[in-house]
Amino acid sequence: MHRSGTSTVAQLLYRCGLYLGKMKDLRAARSDNPEGYWEHRRLARLNERILESFGGGWDFPPPLEEGWQEDERLSILKMKAKRMLSHFEGHEPWGWKDPRNSLTLPFWTSLLPETKVVVCLRNPLEVARSLHERGYSSPAFSFNLWITYNQRLLDALQEGCYIVTHYQAYFHRPQKELRRVLDFLELPASDQLIANACYTTLKRDLRSHHTRTQQLLKSDAPPQLKDLYLGLCREANWGYKAPAVSEHTGDG
Repeated sequence: MHRSGTSTVAQLLYRCGLYLGKMKDLRAARSDNPEGYWEHRRLARLNERILESFGGGWDFPPPLEEGWQEDERLSILKMKAKRMLSHFEGHEPWGWKDPRNSLTLPFWTSLLPETKVVVCLRNPLEVARSLHERGYSSPAFSFNLWITYNQRLLDALQEGCYIVTHYQAYFHRPQKELRRVLDFLELPASDQLIANACYTTLKRDLRSHHTRTQQLLKSDAPPQLKDLYLGLCREANWGYKAPAVSEHTGDG
């Protein structure tokens, strides 16, 4: 889901050796993402065109029937996608970050069946507040969008091909969490490289909203959202309480 720490996680993986494309092709930093989006502009635009083909967009996910990824309306977009992906050849390991992948994953796995997915998780109340600051004022809008993104993503994932990582883990156990994700992706990285990536990337002011799980459970968010979030927290090994002592991210 948007505003769930995807840019932070993508930057961490990039600093540990994951190729995200040429820097000129990555979306430039803006005031709402001062550290950069780490998002391939052309792949993100192609995702938007996929959603537009079915009458929707990132903020209005269209209903998609089973097997939609084989729809003839997507034939030209599939050819364009293959050309774009060919530019990553010879740059292994590579990947790309785009929250819209949560909605379009079947399209991509039809081209890349061995794809591994990093699911970025954040408390829905924090997501809603972040979207509110960007002009999406209704909590109901944010909650419904959060449910749609995460449920559709889970429905499209195959067992063993994904890992769930919680945004707050990077402010309490950053090196351990990054190592967990890298091990799943089979990306080798030294302890020093991981420490440097965390030191360079993570800044306390990135976490502008800090909300505990209990606050979500006491809120008027839909029960479906609460259940889905708790289930994903379990998969991310993220409990109700944060560790008492934050891990030091520097090198001394």
